[in-house]
Amino acid sequence: MGTGISENWYVRGCRFTSRYFSKFIRDIDAFATKAERSVSQEYRDAVIFTGSVIEPFETVLFSYVGSLTALFIFLLLDVILFRITTFNPTVLTFVAVMTLLVPLGILFYLSEYVKIHARYMKIQSIGDIPEVLSYVVMSMRLVSNMEKAIHFAALNSTRPLANDLRKMLWNLQVRMYSSMDDALLDFAQMWGKNSEHFKRSLHLIKSSTSEPDEAQRVITLNRALDIVLEGTKEMMEQYAVRLKTPTYILYSIFILIPLALVALLPAVTVVGIRFDAVTLVILYDLVLPIATFAYAEYILMQRPATFLPQVIPESHPGLKGIGRKRKIATVVAVVIGILVSSSGYISIFFGNPMNIISTGTLEGIIPPALFVIWGIVIAFSIYMNTVYSPYKKIRDDIRKMESEFADALFILGRRISEGRSAEESFAHTSKTMEGSHIGKMFERISINLITMRTNIRSAIFDEEFGAFRDVYSDRIQTTMIMFTESVHKSHLSAGVAIIKLADHLKELQAVEKNIRHSLYDMTSTMRTTACIFAPLIAGVTIALSEVIARILQDVAEGISRLPRNLVPGPAQISPENLDQTIAPDLFMLSIGVYLILITAILVRFSSTIENGGERTQFLYDLGQSLPIAIIVFTVTTVVSRIFFRGLI
Repeated sequence: MGTGISENWYVRGCRFTSRYFSKFIRDIDAFATKAERSVSQEYRDAVIFTGSVIEPFETVLFSYVGSLTALFIFLLLDVILFRITTFNPTVLTFVAVMTLLVPLGILFYLSEYVKIHARYMKIQSIGDIPEVLSYVVMSMRLVSNMEKAIHFAALNSTRPLANDLRKMLWNLQVRMYSSMDDALLDFAQMWGKNSEHFKRSLHLIKSSTSEPDEAQRVITLNRALDIVLEGTKEMMEQYAVRLKTPTYILYSIFILIPLALVALLPAVTVVGIRFDAVTLVILYDLVLPIATFAYAEYILMQRPATFLPQVIPESHPGLKGIGRKRKIATVVAVVIGILVSSSGYISIFFGNPMNIISTGTLEGIIPPALFVIWGIVIAFSIYMNTVYSPYKKIRDDIRKMESEFADALFILGRRISEGRSAEESFAHTSKTMEGSHIGKMFERISINLITMRTNIRSAIFDEEFGAFRDVYSDRIQTTMIMFTESVHKSHLSAGVAIIKLADHLKELQAVEKNIRHSLYDMTSTMRTTACIFAPLIAGVTIALSEVIARILQDVAEGISRLPRNLVPGPAQISPENLDQTIAPDLFMLSIGVYLILITAILVRFSSTIENGGERTQFLYDLGQSLPIAIIVFTVTTVVSRIFFRGLI
C-alpha cells in the first residue's frame, strides 16, 4: 500500500548486503529462519503496507553491516583526530560515547526502518484524504457509480493515498475481492485505524448509491464531504497543539542554549577544559546541527501532508533556459563569494586602512571572519534566488488561479445552465474575471473553441495548444476533467453540477485557510527565530566571548608577572590555563557556519509545515532568509563589540 519503498535506498542496501555479505554467515538458512521467527507482526504488516520486497534476514543483515561500518568509520576518524590534535579527558569521553552511540543508533534505525516508513506513509496519506475523497464525491455527484468514482480519483490524483486506491482496484480486478463493496469495506476498515472520519465518509458515500431520491443522495454525499473536511480541520488543529511543546524544545534546547553557551566557552579554560578549533567545529558545526536536524525531522514526520506541492517540470515555459541560468548562477555565485570572503584578508594585506578590520580580540570594527560568512551567504543567496525564483513565480500563479477558480466555475456554471454554448460561457466568464489569471486561461479556451473548431477537452488539455496544458494543479485539472464529462449532458444538469463543484472547492479552500491559520503561530515563530532571534543572540554572545577572552588574556598577563609561589594554587589558575587555544577569527567563523546551518534547518522546518516541504520552495525561502539572518548577526556583532570594548 502507499508509496512503496520497493526501489529506494533501503531495499537496495538490503539486497547489496544480502548479495555480498551473506557468504560470511556459516548457515544462511538457519540465520534466515531465526530472523523470520524473531520479527513482529507489526514488521510483517509494514512490509505489506509499504510494498517492499525484502526478507526479514535481509533487514537484520543490513542493520548489522550498517552499524559495523559506522563503527569502523568512527574508529578511523578517531585515530586521525588523535594524530592531528590533542584532547582533554572531557572531550575524549564525549568522542568515545559518540563512537558507541552513533553505530547503535544506526543499528536501531535500520532494523526499524520499515515500521518507521510505514507509520510515516500513513501519516502522509491521512493528509491526502480531503483532496482524494473530494474527487470521489465530485464523480458521485455526476454519476452514482462507486467503482467509476474510485477509478476517477485513483487516476486523476498524484497523492500517495491515490496509490492505495489504485492497488485496491488492481486487487479487485485480480479477484482478491468478490465485489467493490467488499473491497471498499476492507479499505475503510484498514484506514479506520488511522482516520475514523475517513472511514465514516466512505460508508456514507457507499450508502448514497442506495438512496432512491436524488436530493437525498446529494445530501448524503455532502454529509460525507463535511465529515472528512471537519475531521481534517480537527486533526490539524490537534497537530498544531501537539506541535507547541516540541517546537519550544527545538527552540530552547537545540538553539537558544547552545548559542548562549558560546559566551562561556573561553571561560571554561579556567577550570582546565580546553576547546581547540577542531573540537569547536565538531561540536558546533557537526554534532549540534545533526542533532537539531534529526529532532526537527522527527517533529515533521508527525505532520499530515495536507498541502502537497505540485512538481513543476523543467519543460514548463516559465522555466525556459533554466539549465543555462543554473550554470551562470553557479559561476557568478562562486566568483562573488570568493571575492567577498577574501576581502577582509586582502584589506589586512594592504595595511588595514582606517583599522576597520579586526586583527585581535576586540580590536578594529569588523572581524575578517564576517566577510567569509558573508561570502558563503551571498554565494548561496545569488544561486538560490536566481535559480528558484521562476519556480516561486509559477507556484504563486497556480495559487492565485486556485483561489480564483471556484468563483470562475460558479459564473461558468450559471451561464451553462442558462443554455449558453461553451464558447460563449467561457468568453463571458473570462470577461467577468478580467485581470485575473484564471480569466486569461478561460479566454484561451474560448479562443481555441472558436478559432480551431475543436472539442472542449482538446481546447483545455491538448498538449500543443490546450489552455491548461501548463497548469500544474491537480485540483484545477481534475475539476476541468469533471466539467468535460458533465457538459455533454443537458445544459441545466451540467450547469447545476458545475455550480456544485464550485461550492465544493470553496469548502475545501475554507478548510485549508483554517489549517494555515492554526499553524501560523508555529511557522512565524520559527521564521522569526531563524531570521532575528538566533542571529541576535549569536551576535551578542560572540561579542561577550571576546570580552571574556580579553579579560582572561589580561589576567593571564598579570599572573605571568607574579612569582610562582604567589600564584593561587587551589583554583589551579595559571597563564597556561587562561590561554585561549582558538583564534577569535576561527571562533567566529565556526559559530557563523553554525548559524547558517541552524537557519537552514529552521527555514526548512517552517517551510515544510506551511508548504509541504517541496525542495524548490524551501531553497527559495532559504535564499531570502539567509541574508536577513546574517545582516542581523553582523549588525549585532559589530555594535556589541564596540559597546563592550568601551566598558573594559
